[in-house]
Amino acid sequence: MVFDDDAFFSPREPGLPPLPCVGCGWCCLDNPCEVSQAAFGYARRCPALVWTGARYVCDLVVHPRPGIDLTPLFVGQGCCARSNAWRGDVRERG
Repeated sequence: MVFDDDAFFSPREPGLPPLPCVGCGWCCLDNPCEVSQAAFGYARRCPALVWTGARYVCDLVVHPRPGIDLTPLFVGQGCCARSNAWRGDVRERG
C-alpha cells in the first residue's frame, strides 16, 4: 500500500462520505502530530495517546490544556486514512 497517495489520506473523497474515527491509533502511532510536538516535544509515540480498553483516545482532547490549540487535529471530521487496515483491527498496539 502506498501511504503517500492522496487517496489514502483523503477523508472527503468525491462521492464517498467521511468515515468516523474508530480509535485505532494508527495516525498517532505512525507520526505524532504538531499539537503533540508543541506540547511534549518530539516523541516517537505520542504521550497523549491513551488506550481505553476499547480504543485509543487523545488525552489532549479529553482533557484540554490551556494554551494548546487543538484545531490542527481536525477532531470530529472523520478518518483521513480510509484504506488503513488498522480500522478493522482496533487493539492495543503497545
